[in-house]
Amino acid sequence: METTNKLIYSKEKLFNENGEEYRIRVTVSLDDDCKNNICDWGITANVDMKCSNGRYKNIMAGCLHEEIKEHCPELAKFIPLHLSNHYGMPMYPLENGMYFIKEGNKSTAMKVLRISEEEYNKLSEAVDDDLYFKYLLFNLGIVDRWKRESDELIVELEKLCNKKWVNLYGPDKERSVIKITQDEILVIETRIEDGYYTIENIQKRKKEKHENEISKERKKITDECDLEIKKAETKKEVMLCVLDYGLPVKNVIYHNDKNELVFNFSCYRDKINKKQFDDFVKNVDMSKLPEGIKITIGYE
Repeated sequence: METTNKLIYSKEKLFNENGEEYRIRVTVSLDDDCKNNICDWGITANVDMKCSNGRYKNIMAGCLHEEIKEHCPELAKFIPLHLSNHYGMPMYPLENGMYFIKEGNKSTAMKVLRISEEEYNKLSEAVDDDLYFKYLLFNLGIVDRWKRESDELIVELEKLCNKKWVNLYGPDKERSVIKITQDEILVIETRIEDGYYTIENIQKRKKEKHENEISKERKKITDECDLEIKKAETKKEVMLCVLDYGLPVKNVIYHNDKNELVFNFSCYRDKINKKQFDDFVKNVDMSKLPEGIKITIGYE
C-alpha cells in the first residue's frame, strides 16, 4: 500500500429539499495544512444549490456537521475528532477544558473533551489546579482513550484512501502535546496522600482564595479613593490660598497630576494682569501650597 503523510477523502452526494436540488461534498482529512508542526483531523463540507441554468452555486461551507450527519452518516464517526491532533487530543485540552468546566458549561466540556459525566465530575475538582487537571486526564485514562479513538479512525481513513498514513514529523520536530513527567506525577500523588485534594481542603483553599481576592479588591478601592481624596484636599488648599490672597478663582486651574497652578487658563474669562500674577508669585505664603508647585500664567 502506498504511504503518505496526508490523508484526504472526499465524498459527494446529491439530495433534494423543498423542491430544490443540492449537492454536498464532505471532506475528511488528516494532515498539517495549517503548517503548525502537527497533523490534525478535519471534517468539513460544502453544500451547493443547483440553479435554473444547471450550474451549482455554493450556499454553505465549513464545519457543517449536522448536514454531514444527515446526508453522509457513514462519515459522522470522524466528527468528534475534528480539530484534534493525530493523538486524538482536542485543541488546548487543558485551557479549554478547565475554562468550560469552570464556567459550568457541562455539555460543551463533555463534547470538547469527549468525556463521560463521571469523568466530568472528577475533573471538576481540579479546575483551579492545572497540574492536577492534567494528571487526571492521564490517570483517568482519557489521554489513552483519545489516542485509541484516533488510531482506530486513522485505520478507517486509510481504508477509504487506500493509503498508509505516516507521520510527517519526527519527535524532535513535532509540536509538543500535553505530557506528564514522573516528577509531576510524584508531586500530585504526594499531595493526594497528604489529603491536599480532599473536598474539605479544596473548599478551604477556595475560601482562602476568595477572601484574599476580596481583601485585595478592598485595598484597591481604598487606595484609589484615598488618592482621590488627597487630590481633592490638595486642590482645595491651593484654590483657597489663591482666594484668601485676594485674587479671583474663576480663571484659575490646578493640575494635580502636574502639580501646576495656572492663572488665566481660559481666554474667555476675566483675567488677572501680569502685575497681580507677579505679586502673587513673589508674596504668597508657599507653606500653604504643595511642595514643588509650579505657578504659571496662560493668557495675559
